[in-house]
Amino acid sequence: VLPDRACYALSHRGIAHELSVILDRPLKNDPLRELYDISYRSKALAISDVDARLCPRYSAAVIKNVRVMPSPEWLVRRLEAIGQRSINSVVDATNFVMFNIGQPLHAFDAGKLTMRDGKWAIGVRAAHEGEEIVTLDGETHDLEEGMTLITDAHTGLAIGIAGIKGGRAAEITEATTDIIIESANFNPVRTRKTSQKLGLRTDASVRFENRVAPELTVLALRDAVALITELANGELEGYADRYPRPRRPYMAGLT
Repeated sequence: VLPDRACYALSHRGIAHELSVILDRPLKNDPLRELYDISYRSKALAISDVDARLCPRYSAAVIKNVRVMPSPEWLVRRLEAIGQRSINSVVDATNFVMFNIGQPLHAFDAGKLTMRDGKWAIGVRAAHEGEEIVTLDGETHDLEEGMTLITDAHTGLAIGIAGIKGGRAAEITEATTDIIIESANFNPVRTRKTSQKLGLRTDASVRFENRVAPELTVLALRDAVALITELANGELEGYADRYPRPRRPYMAGLT
């Protein structure tokens, strides 16, 4: 997949779109042509302190009372077929959706975040000089000023390197019961530079550095919520969406 098509073709849906054009065959059951309503707002989550230059759009969903379990055999087989290791039902669901439609997602353990006045809060900010984070693989990364972080906005604690990798501080485990699903859109240049400087290239960073369309965030949430509630039970508590500067809805392969 070359750079001029990587914004959407790093997914099964994107390849199907290319084939439909080349073969002049209609793309049936296109998941991106279905409108999705996220007006059912979460009362337990606030998206605050988000720099729109770093994160043009941040969408999220809260799912409560999940049971994190091993994934069913069909999901394990499908992930293994594309070289992905099964982790658990929640993480596998987010990876499945990413490879299906091209939008990276991440799941945070909400119980490890601070709640104030009945709400968790997620923020996106630039790192401070000398700051560090321990990622999910157990590696400690020294951050440079300007690298983009996902934070617990109540405390400022870094819980992820935006668009690249989640942090240990809010890792999903078998003891997790409430989760926050992140489906965001991050600055492609910042993502690429941070990935290169840290030597940390991931499936998510490859997609974000190629300018994923912000319209995908809510569609990915739709699919992730449906799959997670099926595989890990749980109940959708609501959505949060911060998109201060909506762009004209154009993207090759989306419209």
